Amino acid sequence: MPAEVQNPALLQKIEATKSLFSKTEKRVLSYIEKNPSKVIYLSVAGLAEASVVSDATVVRTCQKLGLAGYQELKLTLAQCLVTPQESIHEELHADDSVSAILDKVFQSTERALHFTHDITRPEVLDQAAAMILAAQRVCIYGLGNSHAVAVDLQHKLMRLGIDAVSYTDSHMEAINAAYCSPKDVVFAISHSGSSRDVVDSVRIAKKQGAKIITLTNAGPTPLGREADIALYTASQETHYRIVALSSRIAQFTLIDVLYTIIAMRKPGTVDGFHNIEKALQAKKY
Repeated sequence: MPAEVQNPALLQKIEATKSLFSKTEKRVLSYIEKNPSKVIYLSVAGLAEASVVSDATVVRTCQKLGLAGYQELKLTLAQCLVTPQESIHEELHADDSVSAILDKVFQSTERALHFTHDITRPEVLDQAAAMILAAQRVCIYGLGNSHAVAVDLQHKLMRLGIDAVSYTDSHMEAINAAYCSPKDVVFAISHSGSSRDVVDSVRIAKKQGAKIITLTNAGPTPLGREADIALYTASQETHYRIVALSSRIAQFTLIDVLYTIIAMRKPGTVDGFHNIEKALQAKKY
């Protein structure tokens, strides 16, 4: 940790007020004090698991510290611990050359792809493909950085003749969730797995009987806990990053694999592709 942030104000506050917290809350505080740089990589469920407490205890502890919630805790720590260069890409340094930046960004993406490949179980992809093929409708949720991934999945499924709609607005997600049925599949995308709006909408859809597929980063998350089928990427990206880079490439790639499996199994795929090309032909010079 750089000398100028050896003792961030938040850690000083934790030390000064620890006696006011309960026994379980103190476990959360102790973990934060000992592992501040690790906490900015953890989901709320990850910190709860590491501290051997519930998610609610983590949130309550943050609020007793005067923070709005867990995300504000992470952002506050990140502002103390992370350099401006790291807020763009964790492995960059101020004096890096363009060549070094090129190498580091590509290497980061390559690692994310390799790690995602290694943790992905073929049988889980098989189950996800079967669930989508059996669905009457696929409702895709993705906010913020997950917006583009959600739209990409909609586009791919539509090309296969599957009724799919992406919802990238939290209100629209909630409205859609309220009208879900046991014949529907909700595919929820969130790198952190902690997007409150996405988790809330998924819970509504689940109460309506919809099947849930999630795509998050590896590790325990509130969203992953709601899944019937959980898919994971493996990328060490934090929530203080301006834009997620390697994780999004890993998400797109995993969706490409899922699309290919479905295309290979769905009857009439080739004829469908021909019909699409005819329909789009007039839109090209």
